[in-house]
Formats: sequence, structure tokens, C-alpha cells
Amino acid sequence: MRKQTGSHERNVGPASSGAPEGAATGEAKAVPDGMSRASLLRPALMLAVLVAGMLLLREVPGVHALLGDTVRLRQGVGGRLLFCLAGAVWCLFGLPRQLLCFAAGVTYGLVEGTALATLCTVTGSVGCFFWARWGGREWVRLHMERKQETPGFLLRHLGRVTAMLQRHPFEAIVILRLLPVGSSLLLNLFAGVTGVAFAPFAAATLVGSLPQTVIFVLLGSGAQFGGMGRAVTAIILFIVSGWVGYRLLRRVVRE
Repeated sequence: MRKQTGSHERNVGPASSGAPEGAATGEAKAVPDGMSRASLLRPALMLAVLVAGMLLLREVPGVHALLGDTVRLRQGVGGRLLFCLAGAVWCLFGLPRQLLCFAAGVTYGLVEGTALATLCTVTGSVGCFFWARWGGREWVRLHMERKQETPGFLLRHLGRVTAMLQRHPFEAIVILRLLPVGSSLLLNLFAGVTGVAFAPFAAATLVGSLPQTVIFVLLGSGAQFGGMGRAVTAIILFIVSGWVGYRLLRRVVRE
């Protein structure tokens, strides 16, 4: 009886230990799926806030009216701070930066308008950059790893942009800022989710956005002070900056 009992114990031992192993395996398989579902919360929140902000700023007349209120914005330091706050929010949500620069030119003239519009541009872009990094960087990394063998159309293009930003972060961002076409919001998001370092992003945003800032501030100051020469200069600068950006882009793509 003892031998049978011992044999029975020996047979039961592996079977009983096998159940936890199977359960552990099941848990191990379930963890990535759970993490994937949880990881969707941040990207969803990030996009929801951006879309809601864009819609509100477009539909609510407050910011538009404020940027056009030259009397209020010229009232000392408080008026300048108000302009910078409204302009940074404007750029953070990717609304047309040309309107902001034009308003800066109308309100403050060429030199001060360029400085304030540049401050708004860099501050808003950096805010969007960090918002994208918080909300989407981990999800993009995991998704690209899973789809690496069979990437779709969007992932292939995202991979190309990512590779260019990783090889030449400063040059690539400067070039994309110089081009007359494209979305500043998408560039901020791409840079945030692809792991571009903060310093080259901020420096390249400052350098690359400056030509178009000067162009539209010139147009605004020309409209305010009746300067046809400034308008012509702005148009010439717009064409030149676009051509330079295109040439630099071809060189970086070849490399």
C-alpha cells in the first residue's frame, strides 16, 4: 500500500505542478495584450485634447479677437505677456502660424513682432513636442516593433521620417520648417513620438521657423504702415526660403 501510495504521489506531483505552469504561461501571454490596451489611453487622450483644442480655438472668437486687438496688446508688459500666452497656445494646437506672425507685425512692427512671434512659436512647439512624447512615444515604439515584419503604408512612411529625424535631427527639422508646405503640428508630433532629443528640436525650430516668421511679420507691418516694399520683400523671401528648403531636403534624402 505504501508503494502504491508513493507511486500515486509521484504521479500526482508533476500533474499538480503542471497546472500552475500552464496558468503562468496564460498570464504571461495575457500581459502584453493588457499592456497594449492600457497603452491606448495616453495616445487617445493626447489626440482628443489636441482635436478639442483646435476646434475650440477655431470656433470660439476670443483668441481671434484678442490677436486683432492691437490697442490692448500694446499696453505695456501686460499686453505683451497676453500676446505671448495666446500665441503659444495658438502654436501648441497647430493653428496657422502665419496669422499669428501677421498679427505680431501689425501690432508691434518688424523687430519686436519677430521676437514675440518667435517666442510664441518655440514655446508652443515645445509644449506640443512634450505632450506628444508623453502621450504617444511608447505606443509608437511598441506598435512599430510588432509590425516591423509587415509594415503598412503609414508605418513605412513613419519609419522613413523617423530614420531621417534620427540620422539628422537638427538638419531635418530645419528643412521641414523651411518648406512652405507641411504641418507644423504634425512635425511637432513626429519629433515627440520618434525620440528626437529636446535640444536639437528646440534649436532647429528656432532656426527653421525664423524665415517664415520674418516673412509674415513683414507682411503685417507693411499692411499697418503702408509699406509696399515690405510686402514685395516678404514674397521674395518666401520663394527663396522654399527653394532653399527643397534643395536641402533633396540632399538629406540622398544621404
